[in-house]
Amino acid sequence: MPAFTLSQFLRGQKTQFLRDYGDGWTIVMGNEAGDLDSVASSIGYAWYRSHAETQNIGGKTVALMPMPRSDFSLRAENVYALEMAGVHEPFDELLCPEDLPPDHKGTDYALVDHNNSHNSSNTRVVAVIDHHEDEGKYHDTASPRIIEPAGSCASLVTRLFMSGSGHTSIPPDLAGLLLSAIAIDTRGLREGGKALEVDRAAAAWLLGYVDPMKQTSLTGESCVTQTPKETDPSMSRETVDHTWLRALSDTLSSKKSAVSHLSTRDLLRRDYKQYTLELSPSLKQESGGVIQVGLATVPLPLSAFFKSGSAVVINATTSWTEERGLTILGVLTTYRSKKDKGRREQLWIVKKSKDAPQQQTLTRALFDGVDGEASLELKPRRFSRYGFGKKGDATGNEEDGDDDTSSHEGSATDKQPASAVNDSPFGDAFIARVYQQKNTHATRKQVAPLLKRILGG
Repeated sequence: MPAFTLSQFLRGQKTQFLRDYGDGWTIVMGNEAGDLDSVASSIGYAWYRSHAETQNIGGKTVALMPMPRSDFSLRAENVYALEMAGVHEPFDELLCPEDLPPDHKGTDYALVDHNNSHNSSNTRVVAVIDHHEDEGKYHDTASPRIIEPAGSCASLVTRLFMSGSGHTSIPPDLAGLLLSAIAIDTRGLREGGKALEVDRAAAAWLLGYVDPMKQTSLTGESCVTQTPKETDPSMSRETVDHTWLRALSDTLSSKKSAVSHLSTRDLLRRDYKQYTLELSPSLKQESGGVIQVGLATVPLPLSAFFKSGSAVVINATTSWTEERGLTILGVLTTYRSKKDKGRREQLWIVKKSKDAPQQQTLTRALFDGVDGEASLELKPRRFSRYGFGKKGDATGNEEDGDDDTSSHEGSATDKQPASAVNDSPFGDAFIARVYQQKNTHATRKQVAPLLKRILGG
């Protein structure tokens, strides 16, 4: 085992990187949403690459957090998982964007939990580990280049440790951090969730390294049933202590969902990704054919997000689109009903442009595209359900009703096509639609590529 802790490693790498101005270093970076999977995967791969002994990788590597320090408090689950991993002073131990000298010489990047860099043209992507749709880049420069399905990117990072070549043993704190990411992304490897065999194998392997005392603190009993030497990388899900993993998942999910104290702007930016989309020839606008699209995942039902028709929420949401220079903003809600069933909704807001005909073409393409996407199973909803205009069902009762199959059909007005639902509270400068999403397994990971196909052709 290494003679130093994960915390000491992170602090040391950050100090040395800044001392070297990044010269000769590889920067490992997760996606801009900054979720636990990105944070854990970037730290995990930075450790792995720093200790690798193979000729084509190895050397000075540091993990760069994708979010500024001011955003750390927006993700309580990240703070909790880092504390469990012994990272108690993240601003001192983790490299944040504000820490980077403007003239730093770090130009080699390793991407985890995404596979398309938006950094300047003088950067070179030397590795990719991701579980999103492959955008086809960096075949000539990235080694390894691993892009394949997994419930959690942390599982793909863990598999590198499991390979048994070119690495040192994984420290307990790092094993626990990677396991936390897998647990929250797969809901503790629950059946019917997002877990694949790579996630089950990774979790089983990591459990052999996690500190038993930290395991016991969650459930009152240890989940260690085998020692690391006895742990087979090919072991199946039956070897994993599901009780402990689910307890960990539930704890992290509870912290992730505790967002009632956050402002609308904070809710929109806490789990946010922005995309530059080049429109298809039929959708070219005065913008030169390139638009900005933002997708914010919010762990609340729209009834809670809108706060019973609050004008403050509407103003904050439109202000966010202006601040980010967006043409389209999608708010993807995810929450659990009182009967613990997964629920999802979608809110789409399109900023009107001066070119009315082109605007209509773009808006029609967007809403026809999402309406017609069978995999999402979208049902249009009226804004009156959320406290705007006619009261109707404006108290958020749809959360309870979601557990009743009959309520999925909604009211007569809900059955109208999206083009006929004109009760948007977002004013004349925006066009908005809201939907219930019956396919609760479709996340931003599926919605983002869909948008590119709809608008980019």
